[in-house]
Formats: sequence, structure tokens, C-alpha cells
Amino acid sequence: MNNTENDSTQQSQVRPKIPPTYVYNISDYENFHTSLENITFDNFSIVNTKSALKINLNSIDDYRTTTKLFDETEIEYHTYQLPENKQLSVVIRNLPVNISEACIYNVLQELKFELASVTRLQNQFKSPTPIVAVLLSKSSTEIFFLNRLLYCVVIVEPRKPSKDIPQCTNCQRFSHTKKFCHLPLSPGNLPHSKSSLIRRKDLAKRTWQNHRNPANKKKLNLLTKEVQMALKNNCVSSYNSYSSNMRPGESNLWKATKRLLNQEINTIPPLRTDAKLVISDQEKCDVFSNMLYNTFSPNHICNPSNDLRVKHTLELPNYEVKNSINYVTPYEIKHIIKNLPSKISPGHDKITNLMLKKLSPKGLVFMTTLFNSLLRLGYFPLKWKVAIIILINKPGKKKIQS
Repeated sequence: MNNTENDSTQQSQVRPKIPPTYVYNISDYENFHTSLENITFDNFSIVNTKSALKINLNSIDDYRTTTKLFDETEIEYHTYQLPENKQLSVVIRNLPVNISEACIYNVLQELKFELASVTRLQNQFKSPTPIVAVLLSKSSTEIFFLNRLLYCVVIVEPRKPSKDIPQCTNCQRFSHTKKFCHLPLSPGNLPHSKSSLIRRKDLAKRTWQNHRNPANKKKLNLLTKEVQMALKNNCVSSYNSYSSNMRPGESNLWKATKRLLNQEINTIPPLRTDAKLVISDQEKCDVFSNMLYNTFSPNHICNPSNDLRVKHTLELPNYEVKNSINYVTPYEIKHIIKNLPSKISPGHDKITNLMLKKLSPKGLVFMTTLFNSLLRLGYFPLKWKVAIIILINKPGKKKIQS
């Protein structure tokens, strides 16, 4: 009898673990502390951390009451999930990728499992895998005895927790998630409605890439237009909000005016030459022109014996270019174009490397014929000797330096 009473008293003394609550930007601590005393029944403690107040509560009722108060008074805080609300997370392996999530959800519901969600996992290339993640209620532990589903032999395992530190997608802070975050959006974040619209567009894009269904393409185009319009409206509204908060005499008004006018002009500093200090724009242009002319002029190397040997070789009756230089092939040109960098400025002909990469096989054959003809005739077009040179000042140097 005594043992039974002791067990019951020990069970009554065991309290559920209550997650802490972190509160931010509290300016009046006395009023905040008094408001917590008025709504809580058990003792609580407050610990001052580096950037927030950590509140440790002792009952679930106090936890729910305080979080409700914080929501009503718009106090910034974040917390964690109650242990009693945590769900069972499992993975089901060996389910073919062509089985939809809705089909799996319906079949598991017919087997009397209390489901929350069914998600098909993807690999690093965003391709579906034969693994499905399932969230269930804690009482649905019978799912571990499941070995066949939709006539497939499956393996049910507990889902391994992630080893990475969680990061909130709402405020961009670490160690908590978006679901229990009540902090303001970070400056680079979009409102929830617009971010969810972008996620819908990304999902439609993946669906179109996987199935290539014209209906999916039409849906993707509509969502793309909606996202573009939503981002444009968000940019306009944020700028209107930014400009409406400006007041005469404040520094932010002057900063915005200076940024809009953009009065700073990147001028070329005075140049020091061997003869004098060059200041005017015309003299600077002449200095650069002479420097580039001397840099890109042919080297004046005089070797009479070598010149005679080259002249004698070119005057041979049976001389052909292919004896000295091999003609190019379409495969060689295709390989060279493939290795060209795509993000590079075009020349004076405005032909980018990306355009060359889009050439058809017929275009590659035409280029092969053109290059081989030039080699056979020994002709180098003058247009190929023209280049655009842009002089850029070294970053970090003062404007008075040359």
C-alpha cells in the first residue's frame, strides 16, 4: 500500500518539460514583470541573455497564457514546440516515384493512421526519390509494423533528425524555426503572401520540368506573371513607406537625396608622365592612345636569315598551308565553343559566347568551312584585329593617384 502511494506521489511530482520563451525589445521591465505575475499561477524565472529575456515557466497553462498575452500585446518573442504536441516523424522507403503523395495519404488514412502530412523527399538535384516522409500522431506507432503498401515491399524507419543548426526563415536567426517565431521580418524578407506565391511558382516549375505537360507550362506562366507583378508592387509599396517616413531636417532625407542625385562622378585623376603632369581630358586621351599603340604594335625583330627562310618556304611551288597547320574540324570548334565562358562581354560585333553555344550543326559546319578557307588563302580579316579596350582604375586607390 505504501509503495503504491509513493509511486503516485512521484508521478504527481513529475512535471512536463516546458520550453523556454525568448522575449525581445522590452523597454519597461517593471511593467512587463508585473503583467507576467498577474496572469501566471506558478513560479517563473527570467534570465537576461545577450539579446533577449529568457522566461522559464513551470506549467503548460502558464505557457499558453503568456504566449497569448504576447500575441495580443504584439511583443516580439520566439519559443519552441510543447513536448505533448510533437508528432511522430517516419520515412517509408522503396515507394516508386510515380506514386503521388495524395495516393499515399489516402491509403494510409484507410489503414486508420492519424496523418498530418506526406512529403516525397528529393535529392540534391531536386529529383524525387523512392523515400516518403510522413508525420503522424504519437499514438500511431503501429506504422513501424507496416511492411507492404500499395503492393510494394516497404521499410518504415524513424526519421533521423538533422545535424544542422535550425535557422528561422522569418527573422533569419538561428536555433529556432519559423513556426514558433513571432519576430519581425528581416529587412531582406518578403511578406508571407508573396513568399508563398514564389514557392508555388517554384513547385509549378519543378512539376513542368519533371512531366513536360502543356497544362503545367500554362500554370507556370501564369504564376510567373503573378510573381513579377507582386514583386513590383512590393517594391513600390516599400519605397512609398520609406519615403513617407522621411522628415525635413533628418539625416535620412539628405542620404536619400544624395543617392538619387548621384552627384559623384568617377573622373580620371591627373597622370604623371616622364615629361610633365597631364591634367586636361584631351592630354589624358593622347597619353592612353600612345601607350596602347606602343603596347599592341608588332615587335621589331630583325633577323635576315629567318626572313629569307620564310620567304623561300612560301615561294615553293608545292607549298600548302595544310602541310604546316592542320585544318580545323566541326568537333574541334564545338569543343572550343563549349569551354568558352558564358558571362563575358561581347566585342564590337555584339556576338556573345552564349550565341555561339546555341549554334546548330549547320552553323558549325559553316564556321569550319570559313576558317579552313582563310587558312588555305593565308588571309586574316582586318575586323578580327579590332578590339574594344576599357581602362578601369584600380579599386582602393585614391583619386589623386595615377
